[in-house]
Formats: sequence, C-alpha cells, structure tokens
Amino acid sequence: MLIDAQLNDFEDFSPIPVGQYGFVIKEPVEITPQTEPSDIGGKQYVFIIRPEIVGGEHAGKKARVRLSNKSKASRYFLKSFVERVGVNIQGNGSFSSEDLLGRQFNATIGETIGVGENAGKKYSNLETESVVAV
Repeated sequence: MLIDAQLNDFEDFSPIPVGQYGFVIKEPVEITPQTEPSDIGGKQYVFIIRPEIVGGEHAGKKARVRLSNKSKASRYFLKSFVERVGVNIQGNGSFSSEDLLGRQFNATIGETIGVGENAGKKYSNLETESVVAV
C-alpha cells in the first residue's frame, strides 16, 4: 500500500547547535489559559513563543520558548524576557502579546539533557537570560 504521508513537507526539526544567534518573532504568541492552582492568584497562562533565526547557516530555523505566569519564579522569567525584547509592561503588570511581533534579539542556544524517561536525550533551549534586544 502506498502511503502519502507527506514526509518531505515539514521543517527541519533537528536541534539548533549551541551558540549565539539573532532572532525575530514572526509568529503570533500561542497563549493557553491554565486552570491549575497557582501561588499568585489571578489569571494564569502558558505562552509559547517561536522566534526564528535571522542570518547565517541556520537562518529560518525556529527555537521554542515556553513561559508562564503560574508562579513567582515563572513570572520573573516571563517579565525578564518581555523586557529584554523591548516590550513595555504596563503599571498593572500587563502587556500586549501583539507587541512581541517583529521584535529582534540576540540570544544563546544551550543544551539540556533530559531526565526521567527522557534521560540522556539532548534538547536545544533558548536561554532567556541571554536575550538582548537589537
């Protein structure tokens, strides 16, 4: 049986090598409301950001950044990322996800080794603390 699985029609999902890259946010942020308990109260969200590498050998490849506002610690990383790419945070702590579109920044891609059932598996990760707006 011939199976037309479109195995030639997808992005290259191989890990991005460790290093520093220029990125741009071209896609709208994926925002998912959460219902689980939190240490902060209020509305909780998970934000998936897929910035694209600009220039160089890996131009066009995308990284994936998952941020949330579930806890004080996760809020810190979300706020840090938003500020580092140059988006204004309002006095009440809110920001517009549309303001992330078109933001350019430099950041380091690092490598994480999985644990548990993913022990030993290597993952590329965008180190949010390395983000610098351009």
